[in-house]
Amino acid sequence: MFKRYGCAITVAVLAAVAGAGCGGDDEKPLSKAEYIKQGDAICKKAQAKGEKEVEEMFGDLGPNEKPSDEQLTTLVEDVIKPNTQGQLNDLRDLTPPEGDEDTVNGIYDGVEEGLAKVEDDPKILLSKDDPFAPATKKAEEYGFKECSK
Repeated sequence: MFKRYGCAITVAVLAAVAGAGCGGDDEKPLSKAEYIKQGDAICKKAQAKGEKEVEEMFGDLGPNEKPSDEQLTTLVEDVIKPNTQGQLNDLRDLTPPEGDEDTVNGIYDGVEEGLAKVEDDPKILLSKDDPFAPATKKAEEYGFKECSK
């Protein structure tokens, strides 16, 4: 989900969206390995989409140039928020392994908290404080690869 701005703003924000909370009540829970595999596929696809959108928005900026406040606000409204919400929705459609519901819901909560911070202050994307770090760490600890980048 968008961590830092270097040559281009990275999409760590999209990657931090990791676990899934609740699938349908009638769906059989996935094994942890299958859950991670499917979740990582969702994250990888969302990351590629986000990276493309960021490149389109900021491709003209030089390596040491930073986006304006207006550009950051547009980034949050047009890219980060819809992509993150879409990714969360897709991940929530997965049925987590039995007993892992609280863990993956904790990841979701962290992503939603990070997103709220970014919406409140888009400039946080350029700071050292990664608002998605707690969710990213939880996703990595759970076993995600793509969803914890």
